[in-house]
Amino acid sequence: MTLYEKLFDLKYKRGMTTCELARLFPAHIDLVNEVALLDIPETTLKEVVREEKLFERLLSLKKKLQRMV
Repeated sequence: MTLYEKLFDLKYKRGMTTCELARLFPAHIDLVNEVALLDIPETTLKEVVREEKLFERLLSLKKKLQRMV
């Protein structure tokens, strides 16, 4: 299980908040933030994330991790 998968599981399956995840994984705050952004709809995400590469990575991550559900 990758760290993204573990964070996704903790946040969306077990109901932990982003703040709790940030306290548990302080060295990986960027990954915690990215996982938290996965809950935002694509149209809003595109407005929030200006960098195209980051946006594309988040979309692919969202599709990959949602298949786990």
